Amino acid sequence: MIWFVLCAITLVAAILLLLPFLNKRAVTISRQEQGISVYKQQLAELDADVARGVVNEADVEPVRVEIQRRILRVGEQEDRVRGALKGAQPKLALMLLVLVFGSTFTLYKYLGSPQLPSQPLAARDIEKEKRDFAGQDFETLVERLAEKLSEQPDNVDGWVLLARTLSRMRRFDEAAATYIKATILDPTDVDLYVGAGENFYYAAKGTMSDAALEAFTKAADLEPEHPGARYYLAEYDAQKGDNIKALEAWLALYRDSDPDAPFMQILRERIGEVAGIVGRDVSAILETKQLAESTNAGPSRADREAAAEMSAADRQDMINSMVARLEERMQSDPEFDGLMKLGKAFSVQRHYEKSADAYARAAKMQEADPLPLILQALALVQNVGAGSPPPAEAITLYRKVLTLDDTVAEAHWYIGLAEMDAGRRDVALTHWKKMQSLVPEGAPLYANVTRAIKALSQPAQN
Repeated sequence: MIWFVLCAITLVAAILLLLPFLNKRAVTISRQEQGISVYKQQLAELDADVARGVVNEADVEPVRVEIQRRILRVGEQEDRVRGALKGAQPKLALMLLVLVFGSTFTLYKYLGSPQLPSQPLAARDIEKEKRDFAGQDFETLVERLAEKLSEQPDNVDGWVLLARTLSRMRRFDEAAATYIKATILDPTDVDLYVGAGENFYYAAKGTMSDAALEAFTKAADLEPEHPGARYYLAEYDAQKGDNIKALEAWLALYRDSDPDAPFMQILRERIGEVAGIVGRDVSAILETKQLAESTNAGPSRADREAAAEMSAADRQDMINSMVARLEERMQSDPEFDGLMKLGKAFSVQRHYEKSADAYARAAKMQEADPLPLILQALALVQNVGAGSPPPAEAITLYRKVLTLDDTVAEAHWYIGLAEMDAGRRDVALTHWKKMQSLVPEGAPLYANVTRAIKALSQPAQN
């Protein structure tokens, strides 16, 4: 069957290639033909000038003869070219035919596997094939990069690409070492030291090793305001037990950073955790900036600091006014980004039902985007409170999320909880192992899911 398909495909390709040679009616306008057209136009213009009396016949006759001579010469050149092509066309067509058929079957013989039977789709593990293929892609990329860098050891961009690839493969020690090699070539690039430090940190299971600390310290020496260096050096303070110093550093970073910065969510979480340990209320700082981001109000840093000095009642009135204006605008003129901001604003206010409703409206506008579904499900989970099982509606949403993107870790976590509550331990374990493969080893989520897998793997007690 495979040979029939290959023959059919190759035959179609050959016909498409040979059509220009076989179609005798095909006409192309050559440069010679274009030249003849120009010369004929010049003759016509000369005749018109004589007819109008601009020039006399005797004056234009030499010019007319020269133009006619050029027309004849161009025509002779075109005949020679067409004759040459006419003789060459059958040979060229035959050469193409042999080349197409010969190369196709030769390549398949050496690169394909014609001796293997086709595998029924139902009997194939498609997900495993995708994982294996992705792994081969990364391994191949690493091998090619390493080969290129052996030839071009001074290519900084190549070392950075290799380091990022190794990090994605969770080969953190190798990634960190590769970043360090890149710093030798460019010792002033602060991002290289931060990249090395992050990978040393993850290689040490989320703790600040001496190598990680040295990399982050070097980054801070080069650029004291670099957010990566500031964040991880504060993390080092927290791990030493100096939570107050860590909190102050993180709050300063939070105030200085753009609300849309990719690290803001993690930073907020760490601020909340450490603030709880030291017993400090930072809700005014966090909520004011989050509401400004959500409602596009965009107050200055001075405005945010002033808001922090307000009384609780005044601050709440300001926040409520900002959200009310956004809600009113989304009622009269709803649009995706605005509804997403409204959902976030309600979430900050802990109005989780309203938040879920706003995200649901956004999800209907962009059905292929999993993000509003993820946030809607999270709002529903938050609405029932910590310690309660996730509501069925949230689980339904998370299952839909996985049909759009099966790499959403929190979806696997909550579905695993629901499956465990339903007594389907094997299904829960499958989801949690998938989640474990998606998060870095040093992340808190990794520790949580690892404990859950360990507990679930133990024999159930009657």
